[in-house]
Amino acid sequence: MTYFLLIVATLITSLTSGVLSMAGGSILMGIFGFFLSVPAAMVLHGVTQAASNGSRIWLHRRHVQWNVFLPYTAGSLLILLLFLILTFVPSKGVMFLLIGSFPFIALLIPNKMAPDIRRKPVAFVAGLLVTTAQMLAGVSGPVLDLFYVKSSLTRHQIIGTKAITQTLGHVIKLGYYAMFLNLSISLPQWLFFAVVPAAIFGNVMGKILLVHIHDHHFKRIGSAVILLVSSVYIAKGLQELLS
Repeated sequence: MTYFLLIVATLITSLTSGVLSMAGGSILMGIFGFFLSVPAAMVLHGVTQAASNGSRIWLHRRHVQWNVFLPYTAGSLLILLLFLILTFVPSKGVMFLLIGSFPFIALLIPNKMAPDIRRKPVAFVAGLLVTTAQMLAGVSGPVLDLFYVKSSLTRHQIIGTKAITQTLGHVIKLGYYAMFLNLSISLPQWLFFAVVPAAIFGNVMGKILLVHIHDHHFKRIGSAVILLVSSVYIAKGLQELLS
């Protein structure tokens, strides 16, 4: 029953991400964290989100801003090297606190201070910060969103460009935490084959719905959803650390 719930959650959150380009990954990571160990949650989330974002790359391939990807990748690989040296795995309490805190931290930063990811040095810094967030919390959407606030990209360009950078981050996270999976519970192989089509189908449906949503509503709905869910995850993180 638990695995069935994880598959349904993957479908629903992929649909959410396909429409809003935010919130879905964070919600899904929290759900996985409720039922699985940190390494298992990171690995399964990495598989689903790599498939989800990877399909989004194809769906929005004409809108991807490729000049952002190379410097972003350089920053991401540097963080991977650091984690390989440290071999660090966060506790479940820390993971939930970070998942819940990122959106509120993002709100505290004024829009006028938000950097534009279209600049190559900024894209490199984004790779450093966003990948660090993914490795510690499993998600990084609210952190990555900061680099798009001042950009003049359309919602389709944002979704396509975020998809390719997020896919890279989830593949890195998946590969890293797979090394620790033997220290915790094993996941049945069929679960991985089930969540991938669920993630892709959710994205296809999200793209269909996307054309009916205005840019203004697109950003407002996403912000409200992620802040509500983040409050729940902060409470869960505190409970884990204090128990």
